Amino acid sequence: MAGKKDPGKFTLGLNMEDPTHRQVIDILNELGRRKAQFVVNAVLHYRYCRKTPEIPQPMPVDIHAIEEIVLRILKQQAASASESGVPPEQKKPPQKSESLHTEGMEALLGKDGLSAIANTLAAFRND
Repeated sequence: MAGKKDPGKFTLGLNMEDPTHRQVIDILNELGRRKAQFVVNAVLHYRYCRKTPEIPQPMPVDIHAIEEIVLRILKQQAASASESGVPPEQKKPPQKSESLHTEGMEALLGKDGLSAIANTLAAFRND
């Protein structure tokens, strides 16, 4: 490159969201000040060593395929439960707890801390 001010310097931006880029980012960050030699070796090896196998790439996650599988499994479970006569589990609403378990909290928060929490809860109940 004739117009480049310093032909030996490069800026390389990698995508933090891409898993393969993230892997390279982690490798390069482990190298410290040896990054330049590592990049030189990697480029020359890639260019001149044809015996190197393909680098395995992680398969992209297909959210729609996962959703379809989960829905199919849920339908199968519902069908098998209805065939066996066992009703599906009913979710019970959480019960409101009127009592607070404060064992050990006084030592952690102190009397003033517990009092502040109690006053805050009382203020919410009044609103």
